[in-house]
This record gives sequence, structure tokens and C-alpha cells, in this order.
Amino acid sequence: MKRFLSLVLTFVVMLVLMQIGGYAACAEQAAAVPTEELPLTQTLPSGVREDGTLDGDIVKQWVDAYLAENHWDSPGCQMAIGYWYSGDDESWYYNADEWIGGVNWYKLPLCMYYAERLNRGEITMETVVTGITLEYALTTTLENSSGPSIYSLVTDLAEKESKSYTDLGKQYADLPEDYYTSEYYNNAYTARLMMEITKTLFRGGEERFPHVLESMKKSQPEDLFKRDWNVRTAWECAQTHSADWGGEGDDLIHCTGIIYTPTPVVLTVMTRNIWDLDIIGGVAGHFANLAVEMHNKQQVRQSVAADADDTVNTTPAGNATAEAGAVYGNPERENTSEGYETAATDGMQLPAETPTPENVSAPAEAGQADARRNTPVHLIVLLLVLLLLIAAEAVFAVRRRRTK
Repeated sequence: MKRFLSLVLTFVVMLVLMQIGGYAACAEQAAAVPTEELPLTQTLPSGVREDGTLDGDIVKQWVDAYLAENHWDSPGCQMAIGYWYSGDDESWYYNADEWIGGVNWYKLPLCMYYAERLNRGEITMETVVTGITLEYALTTTLENSSGPSIYSLVTDLAEKESKSYTDLGKQYADLPEDYYTSEYYNNAYTARLMMEITKTLFRGGEERFPHVLESMKKSQPEDLFKRDWNVRTAWECAQTHSADWGGEGDDLIHCTGIIYTPTPVVLTVMTRNIWDLDIIGGVAGHFANLAVEMHNKQQVRQSVAADADDTVNTTPAGNATAEAGAVYGNPERENTSEGYETAATDGMQLPAETPTPENVSAPAEAGQADARRNTPVHLIVLLLVLLLLIAAEAVFAVRRRRTK
């Protein structure tokens, strides 16, 4: 019996050691397997500071990484971007002043010019411009980029007013005269120039430029900026584009427009020899998300400032100051808490919940439970058998001593 127990005990000990060795080897092998690295565009910070302003360096890193990850960073490929946040007049540019062939991008200031005349009552929607009505010319130019309609407007401008379409871009941009090089007169544009024109359109709106934004909102309903799901479904987007590819020269695709996030933004994207429309949609989606984050953080900041002002005004000194007519902060933005509640229900994304000891401890406890559940059952059984055999061996040893 003694020999049998010794053999069983030795066998169980060997099994336990093999199991422990096997788990150690698996753990070592798992540690040796390299983990897949996430793309830089997914690991960079958002590019929006806590005060709701842009970190331009981070945004530039994202654009550089985005182009590299999609293999559009080779020589000959070029992208220019302009971004303007209407809430605080903040702008950001990428290759802002690179002159790139504009194809027929002059159509936007051209349509703005005729819309402005329409607003002043100089012409009507039924006015004929080179054989077609003004309404038809504006609609098909902005919605479909119709070549014949653009030609009709350009011809009418030259014949009736002795003007060139190249004069109109300058008319709607707040840039010095020496900004315009000879390239501009050869139908080239920069991101900065098109941003100036589109900002003028945004500020003037339908009142100054009737029919323009209405048509731009219908343009390319699932393409360009609207290739991004959020831009296409969550917010309105008024856009117009210019493109020329497949010929002997550079492939050019440009888009400019207004994305109506909770605080609207103007965005311009110009590309040379980057003919992937998903790239333009990806850029639009990223900057729209930045706009939402800027809006959210600035709303929080203003709400905190308003609460602080309310606290000051509840003290005797604060009441006396308020009665004396003092104004705290920016009076144009100070809309009381009612205004902030309205903004909060206007589709904006609220900041994530701040971690607290209560909601942090739960995941830790869940992890411990998972660890307990994942403990190998058969290893526990082997250890229990080993303990029982050791106890039995000890009992037999005691009995042998007593029999002696």
C-alpha cells in the first residue's frame, strides 16, 4: 500500500508540474506575439483643447497621417484645406496659399453675383441669360455643375455688363490686391481664397444671396463632403465642387461648403492627383466632428462662467455691482441658462461622464470576477487530489510508527 501511494503521489505531482509549465509556456508565447498597432489617426488626441479651441499642430499631424495611411502622400499628390468655425471666428489652414487649377470653381462667385442682383430687384428668376432662365441657370449650375448653364452665365456677364468672371472672386474675398498672382487670372484658386468667398456666402445667407444655399444643399446628396455618414445624415451640408480628371494634366477635385453642425463651419478641400472621393469625405467627417467637440466644450466653458457670474451676483456686493449696470463676459453670448438648455437639446453631444471612485471600482471588480471564472478547474482538482494523497501518506506514516 505504501508503494502504491508513493507511485500515485509521484504521478499527480508530475501532472501538476506539467500543467503549471504548460500555462507558463502559453503565457510566454502570448507575450511574445506582437500586438497590432493602431493607425496614428486613431491614436492622436482629438485636436480640440479643453477650452474649445483647436490645437493646430495636432490637426496637422492628423492630416499628414491620414494622407500617409491612405497612400496619398507621394510626390505629385497635394491637398489644401481651409476650416473656419463660426462660433469664435477661428480659422485653420493646410497649404493655404498654394495655387491649384480651379477648373470651373468660378461658378460660385458667378452665381453669388447674379443672386445679389436678384436680391436688389435688378433681375428676376424669369430673366433670360443666353437663352435660358436665370432660375434654371442657377439651379443646374449649383446642383449639377452644368457646363452649358455656366457658359450661359459667363456669356451673359460679358455681353451685358462687360465683366469677366475672374473679377468676381476678388469681389467676395477680403484679401489684398497683391495676393492675386498671375495664376489667379489663369483660373487657379487657393484654399484661403475659396474660404473667403464661402464665408461671405455664409454671412450673407439666403437674404443676400437667394437661391444659392438652397441649391447647394441639394448638390451631390451622397458624394464629396456627404460621403461621410454624419455629414450626410446628422447635419445639413451646402456644398459645391469642381473637378477635372482623366485628361493629360493634373487630376483635380475640389469642394467647398458649409456644414451645419450645432455651430456651423465653413470647409474647403482642394486636391491635386488625389482622385479618391472617400478621402474628401473622410476629411469632411473629421472636421465636422472637431466642430461638434469645439461646440460642446465651449458650451461647457460658457455655462461654468455663467454659473460663476450667478454666484457673484447672489452676494450683496455682487447685487450692488449688477444694479450699477456692470456687464460680465461677452454680452452677445450671455443668454442665461435658458439659452444653454436650448443648445443642449439641439443635437449636440454631451461630454463623457467624469470617472468617479464609484464608477471606476465596478470594472475592476468585474475584472477580478473574470479572473476567478477563468481559473482552470482541472488544475484545482489535481491540487486537491495532491493534498488528499499527502494527507493519506501522513496518516499511514503515523500508523506505521504506532505498529512498531
